[in-house]
Amino acid sequence: MKRAKSIFLWCGELVEQWRGWLPYWGFCSKNVRTSIKKHRMSINKKYLSMLFLCSVILSAPFLCFAEQYNYEKIFYMNQSGEKKGIKSLQKNSDKIDILAPQFYAVSDKLKLIGGLDNKLKKIISQKKIKVMPLVVNTKFKQSVIHNLLLSESSQDEVIKSLVDAAKKNNYIGWQFDFENISYLDKDLYSAFVEKSAKFLHENGLILSVAASSRFVDYEDTDAFKNWGGVFDYARLAKAADFISLMTYDDPNSVGPVASLPFINSVLNYVKDKIPPEKLSFGIPLYSWGWSTNPFKRIARSGTYDGLMYIRSNFRHNLGFDEVLGASWLTYFWNNNQYQIWYQDKQSFENKLDIIKQNNFRGFSAWVLGIEDPNIWSALDKSAEH
Repeated sequence: MKRAKSIFLWCGELVEQWRGWLPYWGFCSKNVRTSIKKHRMSINKKYLSMLFLCSVILSAPFLCFAEQYNYEKIFYMNQSGEKKGIKSLQKNSDKIDILAPQFYAVSDKLKLIGGLDNKLKKIISQKKIKVMPLVVNTKFKQSVIHNLLLSESSQDEVIKSLVDAAKKNNYIGWQFDFENISYLDKDLYSAFVEKSAKFLHENGLILSVAASSRFVDYEDTDAFKNWGGVFDYARLAKAADFISLMTYDDPNSVGPVASLPFINSVLNYVKDKIPPEKLSFGIPLYSWGWSTNPFKRIARSGTYDGLMYIRSNFRHNLGFDEVLGASWLTYFWNNNQYQIWYQDKQSFENKLDIIKQNNFRGFSAWVLGIEDPNIWSALDKSAEH
């Protein structure tokens, strides 16, 4: 910083020397002016070259930063939607930095189970895609993760299995997607992540953590006690390579999966806990559907193909809520009204803006195969900038 300041001041002095002739110009005779012009012409080239050098030196750090900032694009894949996920992967692999398939789990017996099928492996090899699989507690059973956290020997066995599987299949590492964990196991889970990260790092592998979001220290709700409350964001961020923060599935929503007010509340809460370079912003590619009479959520994992079917076969209205930052569709069936809040290119671009404005590491999008195909052009446009 001191060096940059001295360079800046030096450049300023050059400018002032060049400008020093101007106040006296009007008082000089014609002969004096001619002499001054010749003298100035002889030094102008020198000053201009120096000023140009200054501008390059001063702007270089900013130009380098602009070139280096290229947010990381992680896309998840799940087994139930593998067929459509593979189709999207084949078409858009050049826009995916990391594929994160949710194909592994810790079983009831506290053993690592699962793996990728040969078709997916072949595509990954052909496209030269980086792979960071997810590992979950089977069926998101709370008893499984609780028992694992109580058993040091089982933890050691699972961690070793993770390293062996990664080396065998050329994975870059793993993401812990353990969910439905009691908030009372907070310290146990953090210690398990720290232990796992140390061992994986020693073996040249990365470890990231998928974490449910919250914006309070405590609340007496199921969302806190069994989902978001277990994550000590600061401690996990220190141990892991990064956190994929699930900035969606708002438990209090009566509309979008992830409204802007909800997102802003979460980000404001974690801003002093997760460094931006370690925060992968969660983006849901699915939709939520609601009935209006009675008012209740009737769909939790709607796809864009399903939305297009409704648009083609039902009387409907479309819109975008600027406050909530989400697209919506209302339609009628059997004299009842329904509403779908979904992720399209416009709402997706809004989330990309959040990532860029905050200099986040990137995003983690759930899940390949159900997305609006227009989001890929948004990534093309973003790459141009």
